[in-house]
Amino acid sequence: MVSSDPFAPARLGPISLRNRIIKAATFEGRTPRRVVTPELIEFHRRFAAGGVGMTTVAYCAVTRAGSTDGHQIVLDNPEVGAGLRALTDAVHAEGAAIAAQIGHAGPVANPVGTKSPALAPSRVFSPLGMRRTTPRPRPRSPRSSTNTRTAPGCCGTRASTPSRCTSGTAIC
Repeated sequence: MVSSDPFAPARLGPISLRNRIIKAATFEGRTPRRVVTPELIEFHRRFAAGGVGMTTVAYCAVTRAGSTDGHQIVLDNPEVGAGLRALTDAVHAEGAAIAAQIGHAGPVANPVGTKSPALAPSRVFSPLGMRRTTPRPRPRSPRSSTNTRTAPGCCGTRASTPSRCTSGTAIC
């Protein structure tokens, strides 16, 4: 029988936790330059020292354009790796596991803070940027040719109008 005691050790997939108490991802306000800082390390180290089984680093953007503003760790920055290692080592030294909330803000990215255009699957209004997003470039389908137009927002089939699209998706 599985224990329901929150203080009992537990497994989360391949990870062993000393207990079932997990600090959720919450905005820490400790990454003003988009990289791990000593303040962020200390913030999570203290949760680990306090006894949580796992702490979660808040929103880490996969790219600069995928951050909501200029205050999240950006994972495609080569300077981030060493800081993430130091953060992980500090939390592990206190006996806890660590996780990260990873995402891409899409149309709610703020171009003023990111210094990059908001990016989305299609051109939509970005309430934070107060302008339309930049559509993500679509790879050319090997089935399409220069003489065939793809319907806007379509799947890349050879349909010239949404009604003739063969993908069956709602946006075609």
